[in-house]
Amino acid sequence: MSSNEFEVGSPIVHPIHGAGLLKDIAKRTIRGKLMSYYVIDFPYSDLGQVMVPIDMAEKVGLRSIYEKGSIDDILSFLSEPFTEAEEEESKSFHQRYREYLDKIQSGDLIQVAKVYRLLCRRSILKPLGTKDKSLYETARQLLSSEVVFSKNITSEQASKLLDEATEDMVF
Repeated sequence: MSSNEFEVGSPIVHPIHGAGLLKDIAKRTIRGKLMSYYVIDFPYSDLGQVMVPIDMAEKVGLRSIYEKGSIDDILSFLSEPFTEAEEEESKSFHQRYREYLDKIQSGDLIQVAKVYRLLCRRSILKPLGTKDKSLYETARQLLSSEVVFSKNITSEQASKLLDEATEDMVF
């Protein structure tokens, strides 16, 4: 769905803030130019509301919610066994952090799931540091908010699905 086809009342995903509801399409005059904005509410985060210029929506990375089947695939991916290629102990913290941050900010839910899965595994092996914990919580919030809208369930149910998907994680 292209960015100018979003309908008021429908769920929409912002790559940095996660899934929310398109509350309104507002018009504002900025520097003498009339501009249209998507007004997005994020009921499952502390953020509240964001306005994105419609003509910047594609560049920002606004997209539709993943379909239920795609979400199920992502949940299945979370419990898959780890491969040797996924071992990242040889990378420095700064390399890992930058890679994880780039994946989270990509807006690609599969990349977010990869980061969540890796950090979830790391948290089982040893306590996460402050920055890793922040990335973990961000990835979890992004996944959870999209699961809520895709499956039409509560935030608590989405969190439970994420927990169940990772509880049988094989190393």
